[in-house]
Amino acid sequence: MDLRAYGCYDGIVHGMTVLQRMPKRLAAALAIVATLAAGVAGGFAARYVHLPLPWMLGALFTTMALSLAGAPVRLIPWGRPTGTVVVGASTGLQFTAAVVAKLLVLLPLIIGAALFSTIIGAIGGLIYMRLTGIDRVTAFFATVPGGVVETTTIAPYYGGQLEPIMVAQTTRVALIVVFAPFLVISFAGTGSANPLLGVSVVPWLPLLGLLAVSGLVATLLSRTRSPNAWLMAPLFIAAAASHFGWVEGRMPDVLLIAAQVVIGSALGAQFRPEFLTSLFGLLAGSCLVVLFAAGSMAAFAAAIAWLFAYPVPTMVLAMAPAGIAEMVLTGKVLGLDATVIAGFQLMRIIIVLIWCRTALVLFNRAADWAFGKPPGPPLP
Repeated sequence: MDLRAYGCYDGIVHGMTVLQRMPKRLAAALAIVATLAAGVAGGFAARYVHLPLPWMLGALFTTMALSLAGAPVRLIPWGRPTGTVVVGASTGLQFTAAVVAKLLVLLPLIIGAALFSTIIGAIGGLIYMRLTGIDRVTAFFATVPGGVVETTTIAPYYGGQLEPIMVAQTTRVALIVVFAPFLVISFAGTGSANPLLGVSVVPWLPLLGLLAVSGLVATLLSRTRSPNAWLMAPLFIAAAASHFGWVEGRMPDVLLIAAQVVIGSALGAQFRPEFLTSLFGLLAGSCLVVLFAAGSMAAFAAAIAWLFAYPVPTMVLAMAPAGIAEMVLTGKVLGLDATVIAGFQLMRIIIVLIWCRTALVLFNRAADWAFGKPPGPPLP
């Protein structure tokens, strides 16, 4: 039995031996239960020590530690997509005509922030090339602030190496998820209450119907490679349902907690034992580049918020070069405007996908200027 498949990795000798002797399905089920239990336990521990975003960070830390140690980590099938559907639907329930009007007013700023984040990502790519010695196409896709799935899908067409890209993109999302809540609290303070707590909870029957329809549509769209289908389809469906008065209220806390646990566990499981051995150089370089990119975008977001009188914490999460589902969930749990965060994050990924080739050509010219022109065929 290959424990590396479907999220399992070579691990502790005794644990592997026991699992290998079991029937395949039983071993997989036990690994899933153990991983889920570890994530929940991590959430309780993080809540006990009063970490921000405890259920996601706690699950991330415990699952990452187990995965790096080589334990047989295995995720719930469809767990992360399901959690993302919950986050998308929860955000969509907040969309009103006033929210849409606000996003339209912010559209020039949203587009400008997306372009600026791509420039910062390109500078990070040059730094990543210098630190790790990888080729320029791989460096570009490793540091461009697009979605992890989207960048790893596009990169091979241009000749990018998937392993360094996966290391860098995974590190980018995980590090920002870890540090963003602390940064937001440093701006907002600890006394702000979540305004959604005063909103009544959606009744279970219409909520389950909403989630079922959202999940079905998201599944169909995901097969067309639509960007962030698992988040955006539920968001638009829930927004329409809320607008017509079919479903009103906020998502039950238990579902948001479950979404935090599965999304945090999915992030933690990406950190394989090789990250500390053969891939350690890539990991270290990725950490430095992420600190540069995240710090630059946080400073830019704070300046924009100050100039235009927007809340700094919301702008910091809206412009953070991380995963859209993670940042929207962080904003919701911390009581920020998740609709604005979703608008900024979605537009950034769309712009990256639209002008990807042009940005790569410009990145190549910058690399020519910085490192000299390399031999080899032109871009496809």
